[in-house]
Amino acid sequence: MRRLDGEGDRDGPTLDWAYRRLQSTGRGKHVGLLSYYHIELVARLPEVAEFLETTRRRLGHRTKFNVVKLSRSRVSFLLYEHFSVAFPALLTALSCDDTLRASRFIDYSQRRNPPILHRKELLLPSDHPIVPDAAQLTERLVTLGAFQRGTTIGTRNGWLAKLQALGLTLKDDELVSAS
Repeated sequence: MRRLDGEGDRDGPTLDWAYRRLQSTGRGKHVGLLSYYHIELVARLPEVAEFLETTRRRLGHRTKFNVVKLSRSRVSFLLYEHFSVAFPALLTALSCDDTLRASRFIDYSQRRNPPILHRKELLLPSDHPIVPDAAQLTERLVTLGAFQRGTTIGTRNGWLAKLQALGLTLKDDELVSAS
């Protein structure tokens, strides 16, 4: 795999290397070949954090981010609402492949139906203070069947419709009975 700096040195950092290092933490949300990590978890691997920050700067965007989405050959720098929100909405995304030849920036912040994040506790270090409550909420939703047939729950409207079908609603970021 080619280094992000284009030198082709196999011993230098690559997206594959960062992907494997982050996978070794035992944390993260894994969907197919993609893995998601909060920057607080990434920061616990300083060499990976430095490599990813250098990569982001090389893309020429100054966008902020709080989640890194990685595969072995692609990276996205995602900015979600603060993780204190029950199901944070995606605000912006900056994506590129390992060659850095092309990047794509998408602003979701003004969309009425942005993508949202489920199971946020998986992205954080296990000792992060919000992990217990977030994990408890996820477990409750699993028990209620909220993630079954989950093809439409990736956006705010789809997720709210799913909750409504289960007789639930979000009130002040708390899951409550809709009745």
